[in-house]
This record gives sequence, C-alpha cells and structure tokens, in this order.
Amino acid sequence: MSELFVELGVEEIPARMTRPALDALAAGIVKLLGATRHGAVHTWGTPRRLAVAVSDVDAVRPGVERLVTGPPVASAWRDGQPGPAAIAFARSKGVEPEQLIHVDTPKGPVVGARVIQGGERTADLVAAGLEAVVAGIPFKKSMRWGTDAWRFVRPLHRVCCVYAGEVVDTTVMGLQTTGTSVGHAIAAADPFPVSDSAHWLANLRERWVLADPHERKAVIARQVGLAAERIGGEASVPEELLEEVTWLVEWPVVLVSQFDPALLELPPRLLVESMKVNQRYFPILREGRLSNEFAVVANAPHGDLELIAAGNARVLAARFHDARFFFGEDRKKSLAEHGERLGGMTWLKGLGTVADRQARLTQVAAALAERFGADRDATRTAASLCKADLCTQMVGEFPELQGHVGRLLAGFDGHPPVVALAIEGHYHPRFATDSLPPTPEGRAVAVADRLVLLEGAFRVGLQPTASADPQGLRRAALGVVQILLDAEVDGELHALFAAAGLPASDELVDFFLARLRAFLVSEGLPADLVDAVASAGGADLTRIAARARGLGALVRAGEFGPIRTTFRRVAGLAKDHPDRTYRLDLFDGEAEYQLHLALSRLPPGDAPVPQLLAALTELRPVVDTFFDRVLVMSEDPDLRANRLGLLRAIVDRFAGFADFARLSVE
Repeated sequence: MSELFVELGVEEIPARMTRPALDALAAGIVKLLGATRHGAVHTWGTPRRLAVAVSDVDAVRPGVERLVTGPPVASAWRDGQPGPAAIAFARSKGVEPEQLIHVDTPKGPVVGARVIQGGERTADLVAAGLEAVVAGIPFKKSMRWGTDAWRFVRPLHRVCCVYAGEVVDTTVMGLQTTGTSVGHAIAAADPFPVSDSAHWLANLRERWVLADPHERKAVIARQVGLAAERIGGEASVPEELLEEVTWLVEWPVVLVSQFDPALLELPPRLLVESMKVNQRYFPILREGRLSNEFAVVANAPHGDLELIAAGNARVLAARFHDARFFFGEDRKKSLAEHGERLGGMTWLKGLGTVADRQARLTQVAAALAERFGADRDATRTAASLCKADLCTQMVGEFPELQGHVGRLLAGFDGHPPVVALAIEGHYHPRFATDSLPPTPEGRAVAVADRLVLLEGAFRVGLQPTASADPQGLRRAALGVVQILLDAEVDGELHALFAAAGLPASDELVDFFLARLRAFLVSEGLPADLVDAVASAGGADLTRIAARARGLGALVRAGEFGPIRTTFRRVAGLAKDHPDRTYRLDLFDGEAEYQLHLALSRLPPGDAPVPQLLAALTELRPVVDTFFDRVLVMSEDPDLRANRLGLLRAIVDRFAGFADFARLSVE
C-alpha cells in the first residue's frame, strides 16, 4: 500500500474560496477511489496551491462479483440459443453469450450475467478520473484563460500527481501531470521533485512555504502578538481576520507600521474597520485605546521590511485622509437631512423606495416597542432615522460602517444615546454568530426591519430558492428568531405579525419555523428531537425552542434515552387509535389504575415547559410498569380498545409538547 499525492498549482485564489476548494478536492479524490482501500486523508493549502494526500492506498480496487439482469428470456432467447438482444446484453457487460444464465424473478425468467466490478489499478483509476475531479470543484466565480474552454477559479499552472513515488500519467485541463512542485513564487520558484507528501512539505519549508494552514495561522497569531509586545502594545487579532490572512500568504513575515497620530481623531471603529476590511491589517492598542500603529503580515521572505512598512503606511494614510474628508462633509448635515435622499433609492421591485421601507418599519417598530419593553417614542425616532446614513459619503466609501455612522451622526445631532444605540443595533445580528442589539429599542427596530422585509418580499414573490437568496431573507428570519429567543418575549408568529400590523401567510410562518429548526440544530440539539417538538404544532418560536432545549438538557444529562424508548412505544401503539376515552371498570390490575392516576395528575398541555418536562420524567416509570404487566394488544377487543384509549390519552396530553412518533430509534 502506498500514498497518493495530488497538488494543484494555481495563481492566487481568493482567501474565502480556498478552504472550500481544498475540501472539495479531497472529497472528489476519495470518491474517485471508491471501494479502493486506503488510510487517512490529509490536506494542505496556500493561496497558490491545493494539495491532498491519501495514505496506504491499495494498488488495485477489489473486485466484486455481481449478478446483473437484462431482457426477458422469452424475447432474448431464440430456439434455445442467445438471440440479438441477449448477445447485445452480453457485449454490454463484457461477457460471452455462452456465459449468460437464466434468472427467475417475480416477473418471470430474465437473462442474467455474473460480472466482476472493480479490479482497476489505482494509477489507472486516478489517471482516468482526476480531470473530472478538478473540473468539478465548485466556485462561486470562475474564469477562463487562453483559448481553452476550461473554467477554474484562477489559471491552473501545474498538476503534480504521484502514486507510490511514480508520476500518474494523465492530463488535467490541458496540462500534463508531473512529479514536481515549486516553492515560494518570489523567493524560490525553481521546480523540485516530489515523491510523497512528507518530502514535499520538507522541501517547501526550505523554499519559504508553510503549506499547513493551521501552522501558518498559529505563526501569524504569535508573530503579530510579539510584534505588538515589542513596542509596548497589544494586538487586536479577530478570528475572522486571522483566518483570512492565513489564506493570503505562504510565508508570513510580520512587521509594524504606523500612520499620522492626528488621524486618531476619526471615530475608532472607522479606523479599525478600514484596517481590517480594506487592508487586512491588525490594529494595535495601547492601554486599551487604539494607537497609530498596526501590524502587517507580508508574504515576502526576503523583502525590504522598511520599504514594505512605509508603503503600507502610505496606502492606509490615503484611505484615512479620504475618510476624514468624507466624515467632515457628512457632519455638515443632520442625519434627518441625509435621510431625505432615501426617496431616490430603490428598495425592491414592487415595494418602492428605501424611504418607503423606513416609513413602514417606523410604524411597525412603534407598534412592537411595548412587546420588547422599549420606550415607544425613542423606538419611533430611531426607526425613522435608521436607514438615513445609507446616503452619507462615509457609508458609500465604507459600507461595513452602516449603522455606526448613523449612531455617530445621531449623537452629534443631540439625540439621546438610546436612539443612537438603536440605530446602530438594528443591523444586528448580521450573521449567525454576531452579537444581538444591546437595547430594547434596538431589538424592536431590528425585528420591525426584518418583518417588513420578509413580508414584502414574500408578497411580491421574491422568496429564496434552494440555491439563491439574494435578499438575505433566511438571514433576516434567523435574526428575528435569535432576537426573540434572547429577549424571551412572546414568540407566537401570528400574534407578532398582528401586533406589527402585517399579514402572516402560512408560507411565511413555515419559513420562520424552518429557520428556527436550523438554529436549534446548530446549537447541537438532535435533528429528530427538534422535528418531534416542531411537529407538535403551533407557531410560538419561544415555546418551541424552550421545549426542544428542555429535552436537549435531558439528552445531555443522559436521561432522555428511556423517555425516548417509552413514549415512542406509546405513540406507536396509539397512532391508529383515535379515541382517547377509556373505562375504569375494564381495568384488569393495579398497573392500569396507577397509570390512570398518574395521567389525571398531569399538568395541562399549556403548562410551563419545566413543569411538563418534570411530568414527562415522572410518568415514564409508571408507563414502563404498565407495559411490563399489561398486554396492550389483548385478544379481547374491549380490553384492547380500553388500553389503547389510555395510551391515546397520554399521547393527546403531550400532543402540544412533542410528536414522540417522530423520534428515531437509537
């Protein structure tokens, strides 16, 4: 058994596309190997290379004998001999007509053949399928180069493919495979031979390439931290920026540069966002305050660090001076005056302008203020100004600052902090793990904004498809779910939309429930448990989540297994018995009576979730005793119906809590 190693050499891949491409390449190679026995799969990647190694790959795919069937004997056999149909079938299966057999099936005898599937040499298998694997890597955007019709994220320059130390001879997108690789594009671009991944990694390290992204990431984080410490500061190293920079360099070299201290008069977040988003720099703090120094990660092992630092400082200074000009111009108008231009900005086709959106969400936010414990007047004011900063020059230049610029301008205009915070907070959460609006007023405006968007988009037929969601409707609905659950307010969707003065279609309600399901599963709750709770009916997001999380707590405590088994059995027996009535005089033993007493003591279905969970836990051993001592499916039809009625009564009592029949078998 030997290693299969594949490396694709490309021009710089956009950072956000590299990891998904690497995962797709590895998955494609494993799928290509199919039933061929192999060991662990390892991946490495940089901006200019994607590499996969599969260890201990058998030289030959194991052959498996299979029986395949063809046309009916009556039409394929002539005078006791294979006819044209049988001969064609034999040829298609790679056997001689004399090797065909007759196979009895429920539809009568058919022609059959025993064929060996598999047995291919691994080298041949890879040679035949590698091009399809590479061409099948999905990218959001791809390009063509030269005169060929091939498309890839960036031009492909080389394909190294080695199995058991030998080059696998094939072509990929017009390139002949080789057994060589190259080091850093600037520092060591000469080719070197590749026999396996271990030597490849060692040779790359000697040639200024750290191929392991985990190692590269750790090196960057450590070097940035040390660089800041050397000047008496502390680096801000956001995870998302660290991850992006990891995929921008092959050999990280960290240096510190600085900009004019006078530019620190600009809002700190503006400076930080520009450093991170536009330039991929790491801000440096001194005593918790932003300094005029920043860390740069260069991809230049032998570069002139002073020259690089000076160049980066010039680039950043230019952006900051532009920002100072834009911000100064924006401050010449009030936030409300900026908002007057929203009438000239189209919102969505069929829904008017952004001014129309803001006017509608202002009404909705004011209507929802009390539900979130927010001040109604402050909520209305914040909602009426929340989109105004879209018309500022600052947001035009730095879109990631929308909301924050509105907060700053609202403060300059004399609005109270509660209004300013709500303006900024209403954009949150922007993604699944983002922070939520910090104030009740911000939560009310955020929910109002998303409800108006969702109701309007669904009304004019802009629902997302399986592959596209250009309006971000899934993200908007998920934001509502997160805010409602965090605020612990009434999450009944019909009541929420009614309070907002908006219609709630069944399609829109189902859309929200689907987002809730996905959110709860993302928290680690078992999918079948979430489905069982959601299938119990209702559209109260808060209560559904409480029920699912309550059962999830039992799962984590190791207490849910017996409950699952017991109540799944109850639901299974009672599923075809709709009558929940039963007679005490037909009881035949103490176990039935004890179950009746336990049932009579159960809280109502709309009781608080902890109370229902406690009742479920306490009822389980009583039901188990009933099953141990009572034959539910008695031959006596009256006894059988009575016992099924008792079980149906249990199912109905918890029908609004969970559909236990949907729980999977452990």
